[in-house]
Amino acid sequence: MSASDIGYFDDYESPDTKQDENQRSMLVNAIQLMGKEYVGREFLRWLMEKTKVFEQEFPKDLTLVAWNAGLRTVGLEILSLCSEANVLQHVLTKEVIENE
Repeated sequence: MSASDIGYFDDYESPDTKQDENQRSMLVNAIQLMGKEYVGREFLRWLMEKTKVFEQEFPKDLTLVAWNAGLRTVGLEILSLCSEANVLQHVLTKEVIENE
């Protein structure tokens, strides 16, 4: 018998998708607003740098490995939101958009 047989993970595996979609939509809208301004794009790039999205590390300390994996997860979610909001190219290239 496994944990899934007794419904142990039922709550975790079946989140309220409508609420999740609404939250994601709000986040994408926020990223789009940030992506319209140079300062907002710099902030998004800074977040991704600080969460080590662009780094490869192989520390020997397993605690540090876990910590960095958590940071990277957050950073990759920000990267995903930027992609969904169609601002990723501008964020990554430090591109100046006309009419700023």
